[in-house]
Formats: sequence, structure tokens, C-alpha cells
Amino acid sequence: TRRGQRLTIDEVEDLLADLEENVRTEAEKWHLRLSADVSELENKALLDRIREFEEAEFSGAGADARPHLAPVNDTGSTELLRQEIGRLHVQIGQLEERLQDAQIEAERLKTDKLDLARQLAQGVKGGDRLVRDLEKELERMRDDRREMRAQHSGLGPDEAEDELSRVRALLSLAEQELELKVSQTAPFRNLKQMLQKKNDQIKDLRRRLAQFEDDEEDDD
Repeated sequence: TRRGQRLTIDEVEDLLADLEENVRTEAEKWHLRLSADVSELENKALLDRIREFEEAEFSGAGADARPHLAPVNDTGSTELLRQEIGRLHVQIGQLEERLQDAQIEAERLKTDKLDLARQLAQGVKGGDRLVRDLEKELERMRDDRREMRAQHSGLGPDEAEDELSRVRALLSLAEQELELKVSQTAPFRNLKQMLQKKNDQIKDLRRRLAQFEDDEEDDD
């Protein structure tokens, strides 16, 4: 084609003649003599091939004869990439399961926290009553001490020292009984058990978190 146009047989013959003339002219400049057999340029077989080519171009038969690229086969690198993608999918699934477990654990701890808050509120109410009872007990002990001082105000130094030791022993015993009484109250026991349970849960959660971080480092 010339400038996107199709050439006829006559135009091809003219181009060949012009080409022959140009070659001969250039050769003569270099003192060369060329002779060409025009009959060979007009060879019937060559012209038939040109005609067949034009017919094929005009009819579009050559379109089906165009070569097609063969599909690219899987290579080793492609297979490795697929394996890596599969491994990442498995790892993502494991992480999602761990995240779900952590969310469930967080919800459970949240519920336990609310229960603890309610029990603490109940414990505060019970503690208020306990404080009032303690204040009454201390006031009674002060009254007893003042009464004992009044009764033994005329004692000698040795007798007073013995009486003071006895009063101190009674006071220590009363404090121990008071502490035992406090520790045996229901709010105190519930609070102590709840705190122990929370401490155990926190330790277990820290252990699981450390194990999760170790697993992530191994995956990296």
C-alpha cells in the first residue's frame, strides 16, 4: 500500500518501471551499466501472486490467517505466588478467629465488670452499716476504758501498770474480734472472692496475649 491506499496491477508495474529507471540512473553516475529484462519484471507468475494478494486483502480472507498468541502457561513463579496467597488466606482466617475469641472474652469481662460494680455498690451499703457498728464498738470501748480508769484511779504504780497491761490485752483482743467479724460478713467475702477471680482472669488474659504476640513473631 501507499499512504494507506491499495495499489492495482498497473500501478505496481509503473512503480517497478520507475524503480528500474532510478536504479539505472544512479548506476550510470558511478559509470556502471545495468541491463534489465523487462519481461522478467512482467513475469506472469509474479503478477498472479500480486493479484491473489490484492484479492485476499479486499475480501478480508487474510484476517483469519493472522497468528494468535498462545495462552501463557503457568510458570514456577506463578505457582509459588498462588501458594503464598493461599498461606496468607489461612493466616488471615486464624487471625480472624483469634480476634473473635478476644471480642467474646472482652464482652465477658465487660459483663463481669458490671456484676462487680453492682456487688461493690451492695458492699458499700453493707460497709456503711459496718462502719456505724465499728464506731459504736469503739465508743463502747472508750467508755469501758474511762470507767476502768475511774475505778482504779487510786491504785499504786505497780498495780496501775498491771491494770494497763490488762486493758491493752483486752483492747487487742477486741480489735482481733472486730477484724474477724468484718472478714466474716457476706459483702466482704463476696468482694474478696470477686477480686481473686478478676486477678486470675487478668493473669490468664496476659498469658494468652503474650502467646498471641509470640505466634505473630513466628509468622513474620
